[in-house]
Amino acid sequence: MDTLDTHPHNFPATEWPFNDPPNVAAISTRPVVENGHPVLLVTHDDDGDWQILCGTTNETADGRVVCLGCAFELDRSIGQLAGLPRGWRAWRDSPADPWHREAVEPEE
Repeated sequence: MDTLDTHPHNFPATEWPFNDPPNVAAISTRPVVENGHPVLLVTHDDDGDWQILCGTTNETADGRVVCLGCAFELDRSIGQLAGLPRGWRAWRDSPADPWHREAVEPEE
């Protein structure tokens, strides 16, 4: 897992739910990071990388690298997924809905 330069976050360290440090790099999208779209899909890849996505775009130009701590600041509900095993994903239809979890089938 890659990490980003350490920088401050607006939550107490005691509220950090993940085993990974806050400065672990995660993949997100422009709509989430810049426009405040809700996070509707989270994947914890086999290699340990996190993807924090909105489900509105798969365009490369819309991809953003963000630290996991900043993603948590944008949407604290992802903290409910801190224990998501590697190789799993979680999704929901809206921020008001519960997270659903499943193992991701390996690509052939």
